[in-house]
Amino acid sequence: MGKRMEEAINRYREIQKKNQLGGGIEHIERQHGRGKLTARERIEILIDAGSFSELGSCVNTTGTRIDGRFTDAPCDGAVLGTAKVHGRTAMIYASDFTVLGGSTGQQHLMKYARSLELSATWGIPLVNLLDSSGGRLGYREVAQAGIDWMFRIQSIYSGVMPQITVLMGPCIAGGAYIPTLCDFLFISRVSGNLWLGGPRQTAAATSEKIDRNVGGADYHMQLSGTCDLVGAGDKETILACRELLRYLPQNYREKPLAWGRTDDAKREVGRLLDIVPGEFEQKYDMHDVIREIVDGGDFFEIKNEYAKQLITGYCRFNGEVVGLVANNPVEDRSIYEVNACDKYYRFLQALDAYNTPLVNLVDTPAAVPGEKEETRGLLRHIGKIVDVYATATIPKIGVVLREAYSDSGSMILSGLKGLGADVTYAWPIARFATEASELNYKEVYGKGIEEDAYEAYLNRSREKVDVFDAAHSWTAQVVDEIIEPKDTRKRIIEALDIVRNKAEKRPPRAKKHGSSPT
Repeated sequence: MGKRMEEAINRYREIQKKNQLGGGIEHIERQHGRGKLTARERIEILIDAGSFSELGSCVNTTGTRIDGRFTDAPCDGAVLGTAKVHGRTAMIYASDFTVLGGSTGQQHLMKYARSLELSATWGIPLVNLLDSSGGRLGYREVAQAGIDWMFRIQSIYSGVMPQITVLMGPCIAGGAYIPTLCDFLFISRVSGNLWLGGPRQTAAATSEKIDRNVGGADYHMQLSGTCDLVGAGDKETILACRELLRYLPQNYREKPLAWGRTDDAKREVGRLLDIVPGEFEQKYDMHDVIREIVDGGDFFEIKNEYAKQLITGYCRFNGEVVGLVANNPVEDRSIYEVNACDKYYRFLQALDAYNTPLVNLVDTPAAVPGEKEETRGLLRHIGKIVDVYATATIPKIGVVLREAYSDSGSMILSGLKGLGADVTYAWPIARFATEASELNYKEVYGKGIEEDAYEAYLNRSREKVDVFDAAHSWTAQVVDEIIEPKDTRKRIIEALDIVRNKAEKRPPRAKKHGSSPT
């Protein structure tokens, strides 16, 4: 080996050694003192051991601040590369808070934008381990250079490959758009905060005092619905992201990978008769039903603390990944509420984008929304779900357990065939109606009601139709078959096999997309 080669290799090794320390020992200790891990420690938790292959490791922004101080930024505060997660390749981007607070300069933004392009080109998921103080202010480079381009690329490649953000630090102002443009957002309870205008910015602009908990993980899970899963700390949140990747395909051209059959496809679930009461007014937790029928009782729930009357999440039937959406009768609230509609709409979009079958468990409560929900624009939000459900080309399978009322959401839960459900089963106890209300309209409307309206419409609309009467007329297109509760798991698996090669065509049209309600 010649002297020139030896010097070049030594130079490379020095850069790599320096990169391992990021912003230096002092900043690493400060990071640990906040209960947070470093960028490289986070990557090692996410990936299969020893599989990280770094890209752009020699990038470094060296220069002078406006105040005259010299700066050094290994990797420009952004660690980027590919790795194996459960044996499959993924793109990993991790902002390094020990380097200038993980702030985004030109090279930093370029690395993230390029990672999006490469992920889409190579057909692999992108995981963003985010911990950044925002734009790099006070330096000679333009702080916002490239961030608008990054938003555009994120939007263009939405639905092309899974984009996941794991937020483990502050995220404010323009940078806060990045997590919301991803398919899924996980937030660490210890350190994650997401604001458009944080406490300091808001106080400076309006004098309004905002508690730090506003913008935290629980805030965005329970109140805003922006967060999909909350982790106790960095490690727990990253491991949850690692588990989610088991349920997702690599890109929009593939289907989710079946990870092996761990449960008997013919297993009867007779215990459902003990879980689901025969009396309609009695409540139960649908989670118990889900754990009984899915493979191994494993259910990866999304937004578990938001709009809890609707359950959304991933599971497997005979090894096949599905997205499961169900009412939860224990909550005794209609899914026709704005928050529940948003939750369902967002999840169904992800299922359709990544070729994941939908399974609905239907038991709508006799509950209807009130004036508050109507004022919030409920009909627009219902319209969004009707639009995405009707146009989704994935397999759609429904099981009606007890009650299916159209004005409580059964129509968009595969409880009615006409909207596009492929296979709809119903238990022998099931009943159907247009309207869930038990009100006496004569008392509500008094003398203002037309003489014949009560019998001709208002009372008829809430007549409960027995499942056997519904099944008696095939043209009614309500159910395909009545099944025994013990056969629920087996029949879902059979239906998934039947519709596996579904090819639903849309009418040709010149325009690019429909115009769904906002």
